Amino acid sequence: MKFPSATSSGRGGCDCLPRPEPAAPESSTDARAPIAFLLRYRDAWFGMEKRVTFEAEDVAAALAMMEREPTGEWAELSSGGEVICRRGREPSGAADYWVVD
Repeated sequence: MKFPSATSSGRGGCDCLPRPEPAAPESSTDARAPIAFLLRYRDAWFGMEKRVTFEAEDVAAALAMMEREPTGEWAELSSGGEVICRRGREPSGAADYWVVD
Protein backbone atom coordinates (compact mmCIF):
# COMPACT_ATOMS: atom_id res chain seq x y z
CA MET A 1 0.00 0.00 0.00
CA LYS A 2 1.24 3.46 -0.86
CA PHE A 3 0.66 6.54 1.25
CA PRO A 4 0.30 10.14 0.03
CA SER A 5 3.57 11.95 -0.13
CA ALA A 6 4.48 15.57 -0.77
CA THR A 7 5.26 16.41 -4.37
CA SER A 8 7.67 18.99 -5.67
CA SER A 9 4.82 21.51 -5.84
CA GLY A 10 4.30 21.18 -2.10
CA ARG A 11 0.80 19.70 -2.47
CA GLY A 12 0.02 16.22 -1.31
CA GLY A 13 -0.34 13.58 -3.97
CA CYS A 14 -1.08 9.92 -4.07
CA ASP A 15 0.53 7.45 -6.43
CA CYS A 16 -2.06 4.82 -5.52
CA LEU A 17 -5.05 6.64 -7.09
CA PRO A 18 -5.49 7.20 -10.80
CA ARG A 19 -4.98 10.80 -11.81
CA PRO A 20 -7.66 12.39 -13.97
CA GLU A 21 -6.64 13.12 -17.52
CA PRO A 22 -6.63 16.82 -18.35
CA ALA A 23 -9.69 17.80 -20.33
CA ALA A 24 -9.05 18.24 -24.02
CA PRO A 25 -9.83 21.74 -25.27
CA GLU A 26 -13.01 21.96 -27.32
CA SER A 27 -12.35 22.26 -31.00
CA SER A 28 -13.88 25.18 -32.83
CA THR A 29 -16.04 22.83 -34.93
CA ASP A 30 -17.67 21.26 -31.85
CA ALA A 31 -18.55 24.52 -30.12
CA ARG A 32 -20.98 26.29 -32.41
CA ALA A 33 -22.26 29.68 -31.42
CA PRO A 34 -26.05 29.85 -31.15
CA ILE A 35 -27.91 31.53 -33.99
CA ALA A 36 -30.43 34.32 -33.28
CA PHE A 37 -33.89 33.71 -34.77
CA LEU A 38 -37.02 35.83 -35.00
CA LEU A 39 -40.44 34.19 -35.10
CA ARG A 40 -43.28 36.44 -36.28
CA TYR A 41 -46.82 35.11 -36.21
CA ARG A 42 -50.44 35.88 -35.67
CA ASP A 43 -51.33 34.69 -32.18
CA ALA A 44 -54.10 32.08 -32.24
CA TRP A 45 -55.56 33.29 -28.94
CA PHE A 46 -55.45 37.09 -29.24
CA GLY A 47 -55.40 37.53 -33.03
CA MET A 48 -52.57 40.05 -32.99
CA GLU A 49 -49.04 39.87 -34.38
CA LYS A 50 -46.44 38.56 -31.97
CA ARG A 51 -42.65 38.56 -32.26
CA VAL A 52 -40.42 36.17 -30.36
CA THR A 53 -36.62 36.39 -30.50
CA PHE A 54 -34.62 33.37 -29.38
CA GLU A 55 -31.38 31.49 -29.99
CA ALA A 56 -30.93 27.92 -31.23
CA GLU A 57 -28.15 25.73 -32.65
CA ASP A 58 -29.74 25.43 -36.10
CA VAL A 59 -33.06 25.66 -37.98
CA ALA A 60 -34.19 22.21 -36.88
CA ALA A 61 -33.69 23.14 -33.21
CA ALA A 62 -35.50 26.44 -33.81
CA LEU A 63 -38.50 24.65 -35.32
CA ALA A 64 -38.60 22.28 -32.34
CA MET A 65 -38.54 25.23 -29.92
CA MET A 66 -41.40 26.96 -31.78
CA GLU A 67 -43.66 23.95 -31.45
CA ARG A 68 -45.31 25.31 -28.29
CA GLU A 69 -46.07 28.78 -29.64
CA PRO A 70 -49.78 29.29 -30.43
CA THR A 71 -49.31 30.25 -34.08
CA GLY A 72 -52.52 31.23 -35.79
CA GLU A 73 -53.21 31.90 -39.48
CA TRP A 74 -49.63 32.67 -40.48
CA ALA A 75 -46.08 32.54 -39.18
CA GLU A 76 -42.56 33.13 -40.48
CA LEU A 77 -39.12 32.32 -39.14
CA SER A 78 -36.18 34.56 -40.00
CA SER A 79 -32.55 34.98 -39.06
CA GLY A 80 -30.27 37.88 -39.90
CA GLY A 81 -33.11 39.70 -41.66
CA GLU A 82 -33.75 36.84 -44.13
CA VAL A 83 -36.91 34.74 -44.05
CA ILE A 84 -36.01 31.08 -43.65
CA CYS A 85 -39.45 29.47 -43.73
CA ARG A 86 -43.16 30.23 -43.55
CA ARG A 87 -46.02 28.28 -42.10
CA GLY A 88 -48.52 26.85 -44.54
CA ARG A 89 -51.95 25.30 -44.15
CA GLU A 90 -54.15 23.14 -46.28
CA PRO A 91 -57.50 24.82 -47.02
CA SER A 92 -59.26 21.64 -45.91
CA GLY A 93 -57.94 22.09 -42.36
CA ALA A 94 -55.32 19.34 -42.61
CA ALA A 95 -52.10 19.48 -40.62
CA ASP A 96 -49.85 22.56 -40.75
CA TYR A 97 -46.54 22.48 -42.59
CA TRP A 98 -43.50 24.75 -42.98
CA VAL A 99 -42.39 25.97 -46.42
CA VAL A 100 -38.66 26.56 -46.67
CA ASP A 101 -37.71 29.63 -48.74
